Amino acid sequence: MKKTLSAAILLAAILAAGCASTEKMPAEDIEVPVKFASIINVLRDPNLPPNGPEKFAAAKKLNDVVDLTITRETKTLNDIFYHGDAIIDNPAAQERSITFNYQQGDHYIRFRFATYRNFVLRVDIKEK
Repeated sequence: MKKTLSAAILLAAILAAGCASTEKMPAEDIEVPVKFASIINVLRDPNLPPNGPEKFAAAKKLNDVVDLTITRETKTLNDIFYHGDAIIDNPAAQERSITFNYQQGDHYIRFRFATYRNFVLRVDIKEK
């Protein structure tokens, strides 16, 4: 009985540790701009190119710690990314996609946000 209880406690501890380490902060959490200010400052820097090593590393790190898939407002994009890095398929339309692509050599990370007016409807993140 003691071995079974000890094994159950050990398994619960391993599962709890595993869940805690993979949890990302929601993109629209009010603490994101404060907690990840150093990452966001790099991404919002107009003097750094989107295909440079600094923004590429910052974008990868952001994707590791912030869950952008639940972004619901374009204001969040303005708070995190530099508008000059955005690729907008049809700027004058109400329905458009906004893409941020950061690359370094043969590797890239791309954040694509399908929007309608000020709302984000769908998020696609691809990393290679």
